[in-house]
Amino acid sequence: MSTPLVRIVHLHVAPHHREAFEAYVGTQIKVVANQPGCLNATWLRAHDGSYFTYSTWLREEFLEAYRQSATFAEIWPTLKAWFDAPARAWSCDLLTQPPCSV
Repeated sequence: MSTPLVRIVHLHVAPHHREAFEAYVGTQIKVVANQPGCLNATWLRAHDGSYFTYSTWLREEFLEAYRQSATFAEIWPTLKAWFDAPARAWSCDLLTQPPCSV
């Protein structure tokens, strides 16, 4: 059995686009979370004003299917137009299951 895949994407949005970005992502993150194989999708605002998306997928194939979908083809160019630096992304293996305690 494979472990879930976590996808973390760091997004730099131009300050004058942040309000529109937050409004758009606020509705679209639910669309991403409802994609086949997506276990959850959240987004975060860092204290420096940049953003992260954090999504968990059953397997990499589900993430790749989403990245090839019409939904992604609509969402990504809209987001990208608001960036003031290239996005950075990481795919990670999930090593602990929530809740994690020490």
